[in-house]
Amino acid sequence: MDFFEISRSITGFFAGNLYISIAVAVMLLFLLFKKPKLFFIIFILALLVAGVFYVISSVSSTGVSHKQKMIEKRPLF
Repeated sequence: MDFFEISRSITGFFAGNLYISIAVAVMLLFLLFKKPKLFFIIFILALLVAGVFYVISSVSSTGVSHKQKMIEKRPLF
């Protein structure tokens, strides 16, 4: 699964579920104003996880592409 497909599905989920997206936004604003340290820890952790997922999807798609090229170039006996 591509990183952009994951981000598109997440935005589609929040666009389709307005009440859940409002609740998440209110909760994040509450954390930002009442406990900013916890908010920034969660924010940085989410950025790190997104970065790791992006790297994993990028590396795996490259590996799949090279595997497909190797399969196509393999001579048939």
